Amino acid sequence: MNGLSRQYKQSIKALLSPDSLDEIFTVAKTTPATPDGNLEFSAFQNRVFEDIFPDFTYEFCTTSQVKLSEKGEILDIVTTSWNLPDECLVSYMENAHLDTLSPMVYANPGRALNYTHVMRAERIEEHPFFVNHCYKFGIHHGMSVGFLNPGHESTFLSFDYLGDENNIDWVPFDHVKIELASFPFALGWLFRSGVFDELRLKKMFLLLSGLTESRLLNLRKYINSPLQSFDQQAADLGITASTLKEDLASIRDKTILKLELKTDPSRNTPTRLLDQHYGFISLLGDHTAELVEGS
Repeated sequence: MNGLSRQYKQSIKALLSPDSLDEIFTVAKTTPATPDGNLEFSAFQNRVFEDIFPDFTYEFCTTSQVKLSEKGEILDIVTTSWNLPDECLVSYMENAHLDTLSPMVYANPGRALNYTHVMRAERIEEHPFFVNHCYKFGIHHGMSVGFLNPGHESTFLSFDYLGDENNIDWVPFDHVKIELASFPFALGWLFRSGVFDELRLKKMFLLLSGLTESRLLNLRKYINSPLQSFDQQAADLGITASTLKEDLASIRDKTILKLELKTDPSRNTPTRLLDQHYGFISLLGDHTAELVEGS
């Protein structure tokens, strides 16, 4: 484990603490769902990221609801551009055909990707999308993660975390941590746009509260790999099947307490209880799967 990983070892656990999730819930609920309110919520998201990831920052962020055609073309896009001028979206739409990363983001929901996934790092500065669009707004680095709206096939919520020319802090940053840190905010943004109601968001945050990063990753794998055996899931995670089963059993037992579920004390409650209550983690996808090429 390198120094960077050790520095952020407890970051996701801190984000998923009851107090932290309560704050995200409250801000998501009380901040008006208006353009100005969305900018405020985006600024709040940035403050939380910088708080849980010391020395990590991003200078700009776009949060978009994107509707695609069957061919992957943008049919509609509504964007909150934090620290960027309004003309940035106009410029993006003029250059969207040059954006080779977003199709891959949409093809791999829940996975944080940057341009090194589509081309060699030394060629990025020559990429037409950067030359014709990004550099005009001081954008030199980007990492994106998209989440498929529940009940939809081609409507996405996407975060583009963007850095200026001097930002080298997060270029090699752990993509999985970005995925996990983005997740509660994705749920908050979906709530703000009416996809979830207040009680649903509250329940999801209750279920996430108190999870460690490793347990969330194990649960993520379990929920998103229903056709794999415990042995196969554990092998993909790099752990033993017994460790995976123990973690899932612990999460199950805590879920029973959190939700005050009535269970038969004479029988062991099956793990499939997790499928019933944690289905929303399917938004994160399987982080161990091979990436799919964008259309």
